[in-house]
Formats: sequence, structure tokens, C-alpha cells
Amino acid sequence: MTASHPHSDLTERFYCGEKPWRTLWCLYGRHWGSLVLAAVFYVIKSAATWVMPLVTANVINLISTPHPHALRDLAVNALVLLVLLVENIPFHCLYIARLSLAARNVETELRAALVRRLQELSISFYKRTSVGALQSKVLRDVEAVDQTARLILDGGLTAATAVIAAALVTLFRAPQFLLIFLVTVPIAVGLRMLLAGALRERNREFRSEIEEMSSDISGMIEMIPITRAHAVEDTEIQRVSRKLDNVRHAGLRLDSQNALFGSIAWATFCSFNMGSLILGAWLAYTKIIPLTAGDVVMLSAFFGTISNAVLMIVNMMPTITKGFESVRSIGEVLESPDFEKNLGKAVISSVRGAFDFDSVTFVHPGAERGSIRDLSLRVQEGETVAVVGASGAGKSTLMSLILGFDRPTTGFLRLDGRDMNEIDLRSYRRFVGVVAQESLLFHGTLRENIVYGSRNVKEERILQVIRDANASDFVSTFPEGLDTMLGERGARLSGGQRQRIAIARALIRNPRVLILDEATSALDVASEKVVQTALDRLMAGRTTFIVAHRLSTIRNANRVIVLEDGRIVESGTPAELRDRGGRFAEMWAMQQGF
Repeated sequence: MTASHPHSDLTERFYCGEKPWRTLWCLYGRHWGSLVLAAVFYVIKSAATWVMPLVTANVINLISTPHPHALRDLAVNALVLLVLLVENIPFHCLYIARLSLAARNVETELRAALVRRLQELSISFYKRTSVGALQSKVLRDVEAVDQTARLILDGGLTAATAVIAAALVTLFRAPQFLLIFLVTVPIAVGLRMLLAGALRERNREFRSEIEEMSSDISGMIEMIPITRAHAVEDTEIQRVSRKLDNVRHAGLRLDSQNALFGSIAWATFCSFNMGSLILGAWLAYTKIIPLTAGDVVMLSAFFGTISNAVLMIVNMMPTITKGFESVRSIGEVLESPDFEKNLGKAVISSVRGAFDFDSVTFVHPGAERGSIRDLSLRVQEGETVAVVGASGAGKSTLMSLILGFDRPTTGFLRLDGRDMNEIDLRSYRRFVGVVAQESLLFHGTLRENIVYGSRNVKEERILQVIRDANASDFVSTFPEGLDTMLGERGARLSGGQRQRIAIARALIRNPRVLILDEATSALDVASEKVVQTALDRLMAGRTTFIVAHRLSTIRNANRVIVLEDGRIVESGTPAELRDRGGRFAEMWAMQQGF
């Protein structure tokens, strides 16, 4: 049903935001082949780093205690070092290539998993989550996870090779000195435990402020026409500026914590590095350990290498903490239980369009009373039902139930005699067409907007639905025809033109169920007449639900139901209700001319 990246569903199954180490292990463990090769290339390319102290020690010893073959040995050491330095270039490129392959694959899989889950989450999830925050998760948080993983892999290899190389050479040249090297490990662990909690909290605060800022900026951009029309630019600037200040303060707190962390780590390891040099010199001077001058320099260099590796890992902690917070942030989407559970349910291949509401009540999460309450309604296939009522009466909730965006809290909603809880709603929606008050067009061509969601549509069919939607008059004026770019949200079209393109999109799907949600309420009288003619053509032979404030648009409905406080208070044909003298008649009288 839904296209996905090969590993996206697997990513969702094992993902655990509260266990970032395990999650990263699983994410990158599937690419172990590339990572093993990267590790091999890294060891080869970094050989010069751990051979350099040994060569330096040999050179110092040659100078301090010359012998007849000193120049030959000097040349051999120089040649070895030169070869290792030259081979670094190709093997570094190979290392980066393999590491990047694994990292880019995981980055793509994470975004694919997020896109998949975003398509599966319920509409109620989007009602309480801002678009800006979700964009931040897909873009910023995935990038942070990628950077963190690269840092861990690169830093881990650096530290591992440095410690192993230093330990092996030291074991061969001065095994007693190994005990001093072991001091750095518990210090690194202690520093991490000391400051990791504070760093995590600061990163969580900063991420929260970033998401709120992203949401506010998205809203500001959407509101620019209204902001400009009401001349409240300064008010909007001040509102967003407060959010920017909150981000700045959170960032400053995070930077201060990072600075404290880094400075403590640097001072600690520099002190141990200096101590290693002094201790080595003292041991050589007192003859407690038989060390040459070269050995002292070598051991000090190796200790510096180990210290720098551990210090690098310690300094990585702010970035790692930030990345782990991004792992948790992504988990808020991938682990959200608030999604449509279609897997394993019956896939339907046809829809007649008969609906049966059996004592349906729907209560929004956190609400005290239902938006729809004990509603019973039977709709025959091919019937046109208009739904009217004041704002907040439950019209939108009723349409959401019909679309399957919401499920009844109590009661049953049946489609063609089958409980909608038992069917794969994705297969059902292939037979549904929606024309809303505000037509949602995207930045693409006319053709792409019309055939959106449909496959293998011939051009003759597209031209036919354009004629049926009464859109030929303006489409024919486009020099590029069906390949005309419509602009962001169809900016090149008027309101009436956008509605007709939306009708063409619905027609090309040939739906059995049609929902018209105040499809003409935002249009002028002339545009409404043209669009209504297209809608009448669209409704023919289809089960149609019309939500309307303008009663003139529902004169051809087979039945009208009037909602009040989530209940049906009147039901009948338009003429019957008008003559009955109830709530519908009052609405008709106020609009003068139905």
C-alpha cells in the first residue's frame, strides 16, 4: 500500500528513543560490512600516528648513543615513516568512503522511516503537534544523529588504535609504565558521569526551544498575508523575537555547560600528560626503571596520544548528548502509538457507498463531552446527504469519522455492512474523493496536481476531467498546457480556479464516496455558479456528503441533517425542512432566498 525504504519498517520495529546506544548499535549494525572495512582502512591509514613516537625515540637514542650503523638505522626509520605518511592518503579516502556509505544509508533509512510513520500517524496527532517541530525532527534531528554516529565511530577508532598501539609498544619497551596509562580510563568515566546529566538536561531544553521557534517561524510565514493586511508586522516581529531570545538563553546555558565540561577535561589530562613526562624522567634518572632518553620521550608521547584520545572522547560528550537527545526526539514520532492500525486488516477492492451509523459517539482525547453523541444515521449508496449546523455542532468531526481519520469512541460505523474498524482504511480511501473549502495544491505542474494519487492516467482522461470540472476556459490559456507550474499552493490560480482543479483531481479518481466540505463557501457568486455546476456533475451516481453554510449549494440534496451539539435534531429533504418551521427553516430565512 505505502511505498517505503527497504529498511524503514525494520528501523521502526527496534527503535527505542530512551536507549540511544542500543538504537545506534542496531541502526549501524546492519551495515557492519562497510564499518569493518572502514575500521581496517583506518588502522592502516593511522599507522604513522603511533609509529611516530617510536621513530622519534629511535632517532633520539641514535643521537645520544651513536654506533657504527647509526646512519643506516636513521635512514631506515625515515623511510618507514615516509611510507606510512604516503599510504595515509589513499587509505584515508577509502576509510571515509566506507564510513560515509554506512552513515548515508542510515541517514536515508531514518528519514524514510519518519516519512513512513508520518503518513501512518492519526490526524489527532497532527492536531497537537506543530509542522515546524516535525520538520525539525526530519531535518535537524536526523542530521544530529548522523553527526553523532560519525563522531563516535571516528573517535572510537582513534581512541582504540591509540590505546592498543601505545600499550603494545610500551609492553615491549617499558612494561612497568602500563600501570600509569590505566589511570586515564577511570578518570574519563568519572568525568562523563559527573557532567553527563547536566549536559542532557541542557540539550533537552535547547531542543525544545528550537522546535518551538521552528513552529512559530512556520506560522509567521503562513500568516504573512494577514499580518501585512492588518499592519501588525511589528507585533509579529516582537512575538517571534521573544522566541528567538528564549533560544539564545537556552543556547547560552548549553554553551556554558559545554565550556565547563571541556575546560575541566583539558586541565585534568594536561596535568596527567605533564606528570607522565616528569615521572618518566625521574624513573630514568633514578635508574628505578632502565629507560633511555628516547624511551622517556616515547612514553611521554604515547601518554599524550592516549590522553588526547581520551580527551577527544570526553570533549565529544556534548555532541553525543545532543545527538542522543535527537534520538529521543525522533522516537517521539517512530514510537508514537497514535497511528492507524491497518496491518492485517481486510483490504477492500470495491465500495458501494452505503453507511450505517449505529449509536456513534466520539469524544476527543481530553474532552469532557463528545463532539458526536449517540448519532444514528443510515445512508444509501448513491445518496446525497447535506450536513448543516452552527460552528461547533460536529460537522467536521462527522466527516472525519466518514474518512476514518477518527474512530467512534462508542457505537459502530459500517461501510457496506462491514465495521470500518475491521478494514484497511487505506484501501477504502482509494474510493473516496474530497473537495474542501481551501483546495490543497502543491508546487508542481497542472498535470501533477490533477493526477496526484492516481497512476497511469492518459492525457485524454486528464483533458476530459478538466472539461467536466469546467476548467477548460482558463487551462486553455496556459502556454505550457498541462506542464504549467502552478506555484506554491497554486498561487497562480484564483480561488475558483483552484477549486475546479481540486474537482478535476477528485473526478480522475472516479470515487464512490465524495465529501464536499464547504467547497464553495469562499467563492464569489459568479465563481460559485461555475464550480457548483462542476460539483453537480461530480456528484452524479456517487454517495456524497456535503458540509455547507450556504444553503443554496444543497438544494439538490436527497436529504439534509441538522446537527446541534453533536446530535441530529432534524432530518428530511430541503423542501420538507423548510416547510417544517424548525432550525433549518430559521437558517433558510436568514439567508433569504433558498
